[in-house]
Amino acid sequence: MALDLQEIVDLASELLEQPALLEDRDFNLVAFHSQNAGIDAVRQRSILERSSTPQVRAWFEQFGIATAAGPVSTPVDPEHGTLGRLCVPARWNGVNHGYLWVLDPDGRIAGRPAVAEVRQLAGHAGALLAQRAMGRYDVSILLDSLLSPDPARAARAAAELVERGLVGAGDPVAVMQVRLQPADGSVPVNVWTLPRGVVAAVDPDHATLLVRLAASGDPSPATRLAAEIRRQHEARVGPGWRGSLVIGIGEAQPSVRSARTSHRQATLAARVAELDGRSRTAAWAELGVYRLLGCGPESELTAAVVDDRVRRLLDEGDGGLARTARVFLDEAGSVQRTSARLGIHRQTAYHRFRRIQELTGLDLGRGADRLVLHLGLTLAPLLAPPDARV
Repeated sequence: MALDLQEIVDLASELLEQPALLEDRDFNLVAFHSQNAGIDAVRQRSILERSSTPQVRAWFEQFGIATAAGPVSTPVDPEHGTLGRLCVPARWNGVNHGYLWVLDPDGRIAGRPAVAEVRQLAGHAGALLAQRAMGRYDVSILLDSLLSPDPARAARAAAELVERGLVGAGDPVAVMQVRLQPADGSVPVNVWTLPRGVVAAVDPDHATLLVRLAASGDPSPATRLAAEIRRQHEARVGPGWRGSLVIGIGEAQPSVRSARTSHRQATLAARVAELDGRSRTAAWAELGVYRLLGCGPESELTAAVVDDRVRRLLDEGDGGLARTARVFLDEAGSVQRTSARLGIHRQTAYHRFRRIQELTGLDLGRGADRLVLHLGLTLAPLLAPPDARV
């Protein structure tokens, strides 16, 4: 009888009488054999966080495990909290698809006869990992087709997803966009931890997820998944990481056939989340005025919401006046709060307000003029060409 990945890890652990675990080639946890003793800090983190940190990955890869044809023994490393262990690459057709790890605290496991059987198990695991990778690639193509602007192509993809049982014909769905900023080639989502009912296209730097919702269309499964993706990512990269993980969530749609609407919303929400450079999650339902960005061609929208008078302010010098205006409007016209946020004297703030009015011809005392200015300053950064955004 063919073994599954969990059974492979269980058998390897029993054969060598030590804890074992299986990771994919990106060091995402796939399966592990539970034992109460002999667990080092790295193994604990791998199980709890479902992946290893970049530092731990670099430590192990220095021993050539990514290209090794056979088992590799790695030493004790007190700095990273690792015991010695045996790494058996999970290779199939000459390609490494993962690693079968067995703890080797006394350095003697490599010489055991049972290692030959574990190598065969690792090869079987490599074949299964390769098969699943091909399946994910196939599903990724389907998801790309589903979200295509071509109605016929999208309809065929929806029918195939339903036929495969990946989503029901009448299941409500929502789409999520997950992005890493700056792009560093890392995969933002551990596909092995995704729950059933999620169809994923995961690439370096970004991922698109189709989430099957409850019959009521309640979007909370997507919200919970976003929180878990963020938790895993923060645990993996640690507090010293200087980038950001942004997640956009589209609104629930009545069926997979209308998933493209949710995808457009999720894409826009992720774009809005990227604006301030912080890790955050943005849902279409909570975007408010930013929804205008999805209402038409960008060139037409720019002309409609970024008044020429606002453009003069945006083109001014070092941008100090534009920031002052934005803070003033965000603070509902409070000079005191504006001065405090900018760290300037009230008289300096009043001087800047006069300069803003002279430059734009807008009266900050008139509600209509303030609306024109606030709308333009809010949306202009998102309507600028990508290489011009700050």
